[in-house]
Amino acid sequence: MRTVLAFVAVIVLTGCTNMRRLERGKPIRSESASGILRKHLATNAKPQWAAMRMQVETDLNGNKSSFKVNARMCRDSAIWLSITPALGVEAARIVLTRDSVRFLSKVPGNKFGYMGNYAAFDSLLGTSFTYDMAQRTLMGEGINLIDEDSKYISKVDGREHLLINKYKRRVRRLVGVKEKEINPGDSLSMGASLEVQERVFSRSSDEDLLVKRFWFDGLGYQLTRTRFDDLYHNRSVEIGHGSFEPEAGGWIPHRTELIIASPTSNQKIGLEILRARYGKPYPMPFEIPKDFEIRNGL
Repeated sequence: MRTVLAFVAVIVLTGCTNMRRLERGKPIRSESASGILRKHLATNAKPQWAAMRMQVETDLNGNKSSFKVNARMCRDSAIWLSITPALGVEAARIVLTRDSVRFLSKVPGNKFGYMGNYAAFDSLLGTSFTYDMAQRTLMGEGINLIDEDSKYISKVDGREHLLINKYKRRVRRLVGVKEKEINPGDSLSMGASLEVQERVFSRSSDEDLLVKRFWFDGLGYQLTRTRFDDLYHNRSVEIGHGSFEPEAGGWIPHRTELIIASPTSNQKIGLEILRARYGKPYPMPFEIPKDFEIRNGL
């Protein structure tokens, strides 16, 4: 108990120091990557159950839509989504588990069911998608933030801390810059010749050529922004979080925006939590009617 109280006291004192620096027009104080990660993890809410009513705005290559989503989540197990457009009638239902996707379209003239894996989303979103990504995006947690291969350098970006993963020499050959020299707003691109690119790609996996950046609030240490530059597939993924509320023993963002960009596509999804409840189990009904077509893809 004393250890927990001491850790909370450190976070509060650090926040007060940075508040005074910001009031004087100075940037926040630089901290170690390990210290930032410890303080951030202490802000995470980890409810076993969650139920949310959300407003969703999408822009998928210029095709815009807006709808409501009722979401239910059992942590590390399943996410249930009921999609309702403006008329108030359920149009689709989705159940995500760690290794499967179930989808039910109730749209007149396009009624069908799908039971398969996450590969069905790849072409729709322009990137690979997993259960872990969905859960962490909803809860404001860092995707691939903590793993055995990731080491970070720490920088200050205005009133936020920025962590950039240390990457291999082959990445520096492609982008022409070391991780310490990346400016916070840089959009990484490949400056190497085609010959060098082909040689690096032949010796690398997609994980080898991934540059990760994470921004954390300098006062509360909530994760405010994530950016992945995927040099192997020539695309970027950016996730922004805001409007944090103290709920379920931590901080949960009530606004989230996801942007997936490549030379041939641009996908944007915005989420706003209108209301939420935590801690209570909810049913996740899903059944494909017998008269619905069963498809192999979405």
